[in-house]
Amino acid sequence: VILDFGLMTQVTDDQRYGMIEAIAHLIHRDYERIGDDFVNLDFIPPGTDVKPIVPALARVFDAALAGGGAKGINFNDLAADLAEITFSFPFRIPPYFALVIRAIGVLEGIALVGDPQFAIVDEAYPYISRRLLTDRSPRSKAALRYMVYGEKKRFDVDRVIDMLQAFERFAAVKKLASGTFVPAEPKSLEVDAERATGLVRLEE
Repeated sequence: VILDFGLMTQVTDDQRYGMIEAIAHLIHRDYERIGDDFVNLDFIPPGTDVKPIVPALARVFDAALAGGGAKGINFNDLAADLAEITFSFPFRIPPYFALVIRAIGVLEGIALVGDPQFAIVDEAYPYISRRLLTDRSPRSKAALRYMVYGEKKRFDVDRVIDMLQAFERFAAVKKLASGTFVPAEPKSLEVDAERATGLVRLEE
């Protein structure tokens, strides 16, 4: 549920998993799959040929990613660029996403006043990593495998380490908020790595 000055919307499980899948494809710049993701997320009407729309999406996301990758995306600018596509293609901003973007835009704007280097995706990455590494649903596990292996099915150890470190930050912040924070043992990351590689191991 997203609250923003009295406005409220509910994001379904299907939409949440769809966003996770889209993030995995976005990180690998797999724009053809992002076209399908946008159908699943209700940006593009079902049955629409997404091939003519993919180049426009590629231009928008290439520009968004140019400032430091997925973690440097400015959501207000991204929403404005996506809105431009609606004038040329059968592309729409679904109501639930418009409210999500509005709430994120407000939070991002407040944070940027205090820290010009603030990046909301960077701050959200620990939670995303936690969901990918602990959620046992088939869609989440498939997104994790794609995040780590990509289209070419090559194991990306740097990405795994990045995700594990983000997951560790999430756990530390959660414990700090609850007052139960204890510095992690040096081997904890190794244990998490073993668990993660068990989750992302390719099926024979």
